[in-house]
Amino acid sequence: MISAGIRTNNNNTPPYSDRFTECKYNGLNQYPNISIIQDAKWFGMPIDVWVRHIISVHFDPVNGSPYWLQKEKMLGIDARRDVSSLDDLHILGPMEEEDLRRYPLEYFIPAIYLKNKEELILGETAGTTGLPKVTAYLKNEFYMTFVEWFRYIAVYRGFPSAVNWLWVGPSGPHIIGKAVGPVAKSMGSMDPFSIDMDPRWVKKLKPDSLGYKRYLDHIIEQALDVIKRQNIEVIYSTPPLLIKLAEAMNYGQRIQIRGIHYGGVAIGKEQLKRFKTDIFPYAVHIAGYGNTLFGLCMEITESQNGDLNYYPPGPRMVVQIVSTKNGIQPDKYRLAEVVEYGERGQVVCHRLDESFFIPNMFERDEAIRIAPAKDVQSLGIYQDGVRNPSLLDGLEANVKVGVY
Repeated sequence: MISAGIRTNNNNTPPYSDRFTECKYNGLNQYPNISIIQDAKWFGMPIDVWVRHIISVHFDPVNGSPYWLQKEKMLGIDARRDVSSLDDLHILGPMEEEDLRRYPLEYFIPAIYLKNKEELILGETAGTTGLPKVTAYLKNEFYMTFVEWFRYIAVYRGFPSAVNWLWVGPSGPHIIGKAVGPVAKSMGSMDPFSIDMDPRWVKKLKPDSLGYKRYLDHIIEQALDVIKRQNIEVIYSTPPLLIKLAEAMNYGQRIQIRGIHYGGVAIGKEQLKRFKTDIFPYAVHIAGYGNTLFGLCMEITESQNGDLNYYPPGPRMVVQIVSTKNGIQPDKYRLAEVVEYGERGQVVCHRLDESFFIPNMFERDEAIRIAPAKDVQSLGIYQDGVRNPSLLDGLEANVKVGVY
């Protein structure tokens, strides 16, 4: 609903700046002591300037992170001198994924932040590519990355506010389980109704097994019970779980849903089209692409042709697309083989946070490289995005996706 006196454009939707003001005055700013995204240290900063800052933090000889100081010695470099831009990150080589499992968490965190451990929020991965990995975020980083970034885009997209949410997904050590409550509250809602799920247990079960089906039925039964008893208008879950839940919901329950947020598992164009037109036709649909280690790329605008275009909250997160002509294995020289706009290749992620530095991570996905569109730039986002990410060919046997 549009408040009286607020300017509208031709489709009766308030311009973004007015919608932000409306939401703020409607009580959506639930965290007055935490800055909005425009006040983040990195927001609007040139990428190379931010790279130099992060390098100075993690490679500080006294207060830096032990992992990167040791890596600096192994490589025989002076990182603060040699790494001064995004293009220079290749000097550090591909991030060794196993190191994130092998070493204690404190090994990656700059010593200066270990002096105040109460400021750190931990998150663990679901074990999609093997044993879980753990990472940390400073409280403000966590809020900006997983809460404020969603709220910023949700307000722009006209996502419903001050309504009841249902979260069907993991809690416990998973970062999304820690974020979903603050996310809902940032949109003026109370703590969401939640159905707990253990994705690591699901991944151990064969999809055609009786145990898998019974566990999934157990999840859907609980979710459906909440929908029957409560006035739910927003659902946040994964596409596989949403399909199962939608099959159990009647038409009346489905048309009451005004907002859908997808996470956990990539969603395809045709699947999204079905959700929008057939299953939840009266909802605002927002998809995200990312993970615990890096954060989220958000679907900032709705594509007219059904493509899924995701952009990171740069420059704290940067996504590049590199060629697969020389294979898909992590390799220092492949880092320089960034494809042209409109071309498809392998996703490489960089996390540039003060608490945790993960450069040159070769992901399991491929996607099309896209430039930031004008409407994306109008929101202060200038980094490249990715279009229609999907699992790399040949990795299906090594990746356990399931329902999360």
